[in-house]
Amino acid sequence: MTTRKEIADKIFPDVIETIQDLEKKYPPRPNPICSRFAPSPTGFLHIGWIFASLVEQRFAKQNWGTFILRIEDTDQKREIPGAVDLIIDWLNFFGIEIDEWPLWENNTDKWDYWPYIQSHRKYIYQIFAKTLIEKWLAYPCWMSESELEEIRTQQTTLKVTPGIYGNYSLWRNKTPEEIMQKLESDSNFVLRFRSHGDFSQRCEFDDVIKWKINMIDNYNDIVLIKSDWLPTYHLAHITDDYLMRTSHVIRGDEWLTSVPLHIQLFKAFDLPHPHYCHVAPLLKFDEEWNKRKLSKRKDPEADISYFFQSGYAPEWIIDYLLTIVDPAYEERQKANPSKNYLDFEIKIDHMNTSGALFDLVKLQSMNNAYLSKISTDELYNQSLIRANKYRPNLADLMQVDVDYTKAALNIERHTQKDPKRFTTFQDVESQILFFYDKEWEKLLPTKPTLPEMCTADNMKPFIEEYKQQLNLDMTLEDWFAQLKEIWKKYGFASNNAEFKEWWYIGKVGDLAMFMRIQLCATAKTPDLYSVMKVLGKDRVIERLGRA
Repeated sequence: MTTRKEIADKIFPDVIETIQDLEKKYPPRPNPICSRFAPSPTGFLHIGWIFASLVEQRFAKQNWGTFILRIEDTDQKREIPGAVDLIIDWLNFFGIEIDEWPLWENNTDKWDYWPYIQSHRKYIYQIFAKTLIEKWLAYPCWMSESELEEIRTQQTTLKVTPGIYGNYSLWRNKTPEEIMQKLESDSNFVLRFRSHGDFSQRCEFDDVIKWKINMIDNYNDIVLIKSDWLPTYHLAHITDDYLMRTSHVIRGDEWLTSVPLHIQLFKAFDLPHPHYCHVAPLLKFDEEWNKRKLSKRKDPEADISYFFQSGYAPEWIIDYLLTIVDPAYEERQKANPSKNYLDFEIKIDHMNTSGALFDLVKLQSMNNAYLSKISTDELYNQSLIRANKYRPNLADLMQVDVDYTKAALNIERHTQKDPKRFTTFQDVESQILFFYDKEWEKLLPTKPTLPEMCTADNMKPFIEEYKQQLNLDMTLEDWFAQLKEIWKKYGFASNNAEFKEWWYIGKVGDLAMFMRIQLCATAKTPDLYSVMKVLGKDRVIERLGRA
């Protein structure tokens, strides 16, 4: 008579350790509070992941606990080379500090609860899987794709609950002898969990964010080990979070319906389950003003790289996300402007339970306020860091004459006339490009159309006279008064009333726009006289002479 242990030994002949052995290797942590961020290395980092990792990290640190990074790479078809390093780089860039993570020097891990990469933990999963086979709570299944499809079609036709359970599982009720005989000739199978298969059973549990939950219990014989001998998320979650001593599993609420299965699996191993905290998704309005999840397929802002290519400051992405985590955060931050987000406690049990709108306009406003508040030196430093990454040619120009660049950045900053011209770092780049002669030359072919009355014939005599009288040491008022007097000679009224009453060919604004476009190759600039003072007399004369 074939025993369950013989089946388990046949499937996992090299597995000689037990869960108890693993518990000695990975003992409880001195501080029991531990949370984890567990992304897949697919190369795409969703803004929701930064949101989740921020919550997880802040929760752990507020409780003097541990925050770990675990890489869930069991779906190796989707893995992108270099994605793990990218994940770590992004977390570091946001200042989300990790206590334990995969280290890639010599392809080794460190820290007491290693390895932190699921594909490196195959043997550990096999120990857990073998335990379930010995308990007869897991069984090998050789159902083909055609058999699975036939069952789905049959269940649809009969309008019965879909899934693999009871008699719909062709290998669930096989005897140990039948299974052993099949194992002798065919090793291409999956390992399924033997559920109770009872639709009437309910599962009740407490969620830290969503509070008390009552839903139908799991009845499916879900796959635990795939045919490639790597685990599904379900087995990996139970194994990793128990052995890494994760106290709080903070994850997206798309996993909420899996909790009954996960609790069932923890019970199958006679292990306590962690506290579950399911975070509602980030939402946005669709074209018809209905709320939907922020989608990586539809929404560019779902990809974290969008925010850096668009020039947002990481500090204010974090601050904005914290206003979503805790509605009271924004008021506390305003009341204590000298503090940063690390100084504020967030309460995950206060989080929105149905999803929060990701408001790009509000993020832009917060980013604008931040860039307008920081010193010009800090604005220069942060702009240079970004330029080195995305615009290396501009970064080189910014460093040729640092004082010149800072003067260009400093126009009207921290004054009542501050136009807050920098909403993102992209604005910084576009607003200083024209100060550099090489970039100004590149902009000339695409510069805006000049006002129609500002023809070459009209402008040439004006420019020749203005070059002779140009004085950038005057006050703004004196400079403008002098300019208006010169303008009048060449047919430009100093105000609208004059334009309506006399023979003028244009207004003061027309000629100002001509000078702005000619000097900057763009119609969007800060105060014209301030720009001219930074450019300097020689550069102004040279550029006007190119008209």
